Amino acid sequence: MKRYFKLVVFIAVVGGMLSFITYSFLRSSSPPKAAAPPDLSTSPARVYGAVEPAGREVLVSPPLTKEVVAILVKEGDRVTQGQILCVLENDVESAQLKLAQAKVDAARRELAKSQDEMKRKKELYGKNVDSEFAYTQARLQVEIDSSNLVVALKEEDLAKARLSQLELKSPIDGFVYKFDVRLGETLSEGDNARIILGPKELWVRLFVESYWMNRITLASHYTIYDSETNEYLGEGEVLYKAPYLGRRNFRTEDTQERFDTKFQEVVLSLKGTKDTIPIGLSVVAELAEK
Repeated sequence: MKRYFKLVVFIAVVGGMLSFITYSFLRSSSPPKAAAPPDLSTSPARVYGAVEPAGREVLVSPPLTKEVVAILVKEGDRVTQGQILCVLENDVESAQLKLAQAKVDAARRELAKSQDEMKRKKELYGKNVDSEFAYTQARLQVEIDSSNLVVALKEEDLAKARLSQLELKSPIDGFVYKFDVRLGETLSEGDNARIILGPKELWVRLFVESYWMNRITLASHYTIYDSETNEYLGEGEVLYKAPYLGRRNFRTEDTQERFDTKFQEVVLSLKGTKDTIPIGLSVVAELAEK
């Protein structure tokens, strides 16, 4: 009887262990249930972006690689359109302008001489003292000298333009945000990261992920914070929504891994509480429920 009881207990234990192992295997091999998506309708819309001058910044770069010989503004200055910011080395261009001006003066003198000669030949031809051929030759010489003067004047204009482009000028009425230029250093052709201008007024350009897009509407009010310190920066409202979707690349902690996400560019006005907010500052805008 005892032997029979032990056999039943042993079979029950073995059966229970087999059932537990089978259940554990089936549970671990079955795919996990998908988590329910978060309900964003009740969450505050928080989107990230950066501070820019209203209308975006203006980059000024030299057309030639030259040394800086004069600086006429500094960061924080207000400038007007056409105002000279700095002057680059221009000895060669100045000499070319002087040469072109000398050619203009010489061409004008030659034209004046040929015009006097033509006038004299015309009077002599009218009195039958000189031939028609001589008068015609004098008239053709005037035309040649006139053409030479036109060419000389164009060369002078070209020399002036070459000299003028070595005076870096403001293309707008605005504000000097960055002026990383030192006297005596060389500015490289096309280097547009050294001089940055723009309007004094600021706005915020946001990159709104696709799942927030329906929450962003024109004239929506936002509260704007520094994304790193969470410092309150001011208020803003939506001025513009781009009519297209772009893509941005994001990297995870694994430097070899990245993924793309769709986004829409949105521009906010910025009514700040601080006198100076640096352009390029990373900010977060939170939809103000009103």
